[in-house]
Amino acid sequence: MKYIEQIKSIVLLFLVLLSIVLTFSIWTYTPSLQVIEESSQVDQLMVGKKKNLQEVIKPYRILVRDRGEWKGTIGSTAINDLMDILPNWKGSELIPVQNNMSIKKMNDFIRMDQRITFFFSEEVPIKVFHSIVPFSQDDLPELTFNKLIMDWSKVDSEKVLTVYFLSGTHRTLYSTEIKMNEVYFQSTVLQALEGLVAYQEVERSNGLSLYVPKDEIELVQYTYYIDEIHPDTFRDILFYDPAIVRKNVESQELLKYTDGMTLMTVDVKNRYLNYVNPSTESMAELPASRLLLDSFEFVNEHGGFTGDYRLTSINEQKHIVEYQLYKQGFPVFSTDTTTRITTTWGENQLFRYKRPYFLLDLDINSEKSQRKVSPGLSAVDVLEKSKQLQLNEVDDIILGYYLKQNDNNLLFTLEPGWFALSQDSWKRIAPEATGGGKNGLE
Repeated sequence: MKYIEQIKSIVLLFLVLLSIVLTFSIWTYTPSLQVIEESSQVDQLMVGKKKNLQEVIKPYRILVRDRGEWKGTIGSTAINDLMDILPNWKGSELIPVQNNMSIKKMNDFIRMDQRITFFFSEEVPIKVFHSIVPFSQDDLPELTFNKLIMDWSKVDSEKVLTVYFLSGTHRTLYSTEIKMNEVYFQSTVLQALEGLVAYQEVERSNGLSLYVPKDEIELVQYTYYIDEIHPDTFRDILFYDPAIVRKNVESQELLKYTDGMTLMTVDVKNRYLNYVNPSTESMAELPASRLLLDSFEFVNEHGGFTGDYRLTSINEQKHIVEYQLYKQGFPVFSTDTTTRITTTWGENQLFRYKRPYFLLDLDINSEKSQRKVSPGLSAVDVLEKSKQLQLNEVDDIILGYYLKQNDNNLLFTLEPGWFALSQDSWKRIAPEATGGGKNGLE
């Protein structure tokens, strides 16, 4: 019993020390927190696969000039192969070559031998193209081009491919150089361009030359089953809080979705939708490069390029960017529905989004048929005789498909033919006119 007091003192000391240690541990304890990514909690709704920039900013034609002859693409095989190659290259600094080029000089420049010209539907901002083909300089000017011209005359002697950027709108010419040897150029670029068809130049007195296939072209007429992306999916993508959105059936052909601030109308008959957020409308100046990148990233974020959609129009003043549907390598036009995706940018976010919600899903093999399309000069002849559109008013004459809805509501037919493009609109050159019948435009 005589040691009881000593034992109590030892136990008490132990408890005091333990209390001190625990208190210190609590004060200095830092929990191991794991960052929870927002994307792991909320998955982005997707209506298709995401695309690379070079799949959307893509030419509609590639033309080769060599030994005094023209050859060009029919369809997109060579175009796709070359666009896949471009991101592997790197350009030198961008050098200004000429301003205020005359139409004659631009035609002569394209007409020179050992040149490959990429034709784009719209002026492409060089700052955006920099994401496809990087340059040695990062501080690029706010310039655009609608023709990319490769000059391979120095590849053999100097191991340099000169690439020119020509703007038909602003009449400017810039250049860059890409290091390249003859073996690589032959095995990649020229190999990709095998199988081109003969073209011919159509010179005009007051405009850039037109280029059309020299001979008759045989194309396939397709009939497609269509699939649809349910409009409710776009409701969930576009509205901030889909739970409060009201759906109103206005008629058999019209639906409306609204949360009181934004509105989405759905044309059921023609299978397209139009989303508007009035509160974001803005006319503040936006450079073309930012406008295009914002538009591309918005559509691509939800996999909105649900087909071969290519940049076709940029309206800086109205903040509008448009993408044209292509099928089998040709643009698709229609009066039965829309074949374009259109975005209008507002105050740092989307103001308007118009697009089809149908998909050309499966072509019916038994409905395929070969159609002969007359040489390009036949289409030119129609325009020269037409009173609706003068040849000098035309931006280009191209092969394309006319999308027509069949009696069966789930079938669309793609009819090949010639189309005249003028000021961001199109006119179908009547099939009878280019097949030896009457002359005219539709």
